[in-house]
Amino acid sequence: MHELSGVKNGGALERHSVSTSALTRTTSDSAELLRVDTSSYTRFLETFPLQEEALYTGLFERHGDVIQTQKAKFAVANLEKILTATFEISANSGFSRMSLRDLSKKTEMSMGAIYSCIGRKEDIVLMVADIVRLSSQMTRDHAKASDSLWTQIEQSLRYHLYASTLLQPWYFFLYFETRSLPVDQQQASTRIELDAIDSFQGQIEAGIESGQFTANNPRAIANSIVVLLEDWYLKPWKTQLQSRELQTNQQREEFIDAYYLDLITMTKSLLGITE
Repeated sequence: MHELSGVKNGGALERHSVSTSALTRTTSDSAELLRVDTSSYTRFLETFPLQEEALYTGLFERHGDVIQTQKAKFAVANLEKILTATFEISANSGFSRMSLRDLSKKTEMSMGAIYSCIGRKEDIVLMVADIVRLSSQMTRDHAKASDSLWTQIEQSLRYHLYASTLLQPWYFFLYFETRSLPVDQQQASTRIELDAIDSFQGQIEAGIESGQFTANNPRAIANSIVVLLEDWYLKPWKTQLQSRELQTNQQREEFIDAYYLDLITMTKSLLGITE
């Protein structure tokens, strides 16, 4: 496996001030979703709730059936250690070879502390899938606030690039480790990708019906868009001139903008948009 930018360092997320209850609110308050600012990557980091303490607090509250401890502060801190260590171990030697004892050694946590947060290592994959699924749903909900179908597509592209940049270790891990899950849960995980394709296909078909787009085979176009979005977080060495560890936020934004413009140009061409 190629060495990953942003995974070798343990997948630590950029640190920004976000309310610790923001993740919980996103599950029920659609207005909160729409407050995410995509005018720039910097503004996105300031408003996107799936990061820092809020992210792990949300995991604690959403996975109470797995997490045994009732001590929120303890669980939140340990979940961050567990997820960060898992991303690093998986990048180096593979998740399938990782044991909970490996995780205990890497995190410097006792086996008892590990088991208080997860019952088996597959629970980690389920937690990651939950966050990626939520991020993907937030992308679609954000885009729906736009008036025109083309703007919805633009916003979907930008939001996804921003979210998958911030959560790159999560997206990457889920893509390759879905196979670690039971068949029914594998299907639920792959549904995340299919939902993204369905969303773009629906926007494209509506645009064709209204005369805004002229294109054949909306499904193939939607699939092409999603494949290129996946390339962004699966193969950063193709699209970014230096590793994440060496990038400033400004440089990262420049890389995102360049890739976004390439996506926009390609998508306009496929949809027959000439202006």
